[in-house]
Amino acid sequence: MSRRFLPLLFAVALQAHAFDPAKDVAMTVAQGRLTVAIPPGAHLTCRSFKVALASGAGHLEVGPMPAAQGRDAVGDPIWRGTVQVPLRGEGLGERVVLRITFQPCTEGPDAVCFLPQQRILILDAAASGLR
Repeated sequence: MSRRFLPLLFAVALQAHAFDPAKDVAMTVAQGRLTVAIPPGAHLTCRSFKVALASGAGHLEVGPMPAAQGRDAVGDPIWRGTVQVPLRGEGLGERVVLRITFQPCTEGPDAVCFLPQQRILILDAAASGLR
């Protein structure tokens, strides 16, 4: 590998390690809304975002999804900052397990898009406003 590519490779690796999708993208559910907090310098792709019941009885209605807040370098719609997604459940038990799929990307000259991530949230249906 040539010496001129090493600094670029190091910068991309450093930025990728500074952002941790598992820790840096916060998700909570309250009052029938999933709130996703995306840190500055990052965004989520709208197309890969999904919310589904991972287990339990009943039906989960998701949306409408918030409008895109911009587009990434390849023109895909993205969200930045705080995004709220309405959720409504029917016939849910007391305990609800949600599976959220999302694809985070960092921004800037050395931007990195991570593989799609999955987050599991275990909730009390009544306390979170899903029923």
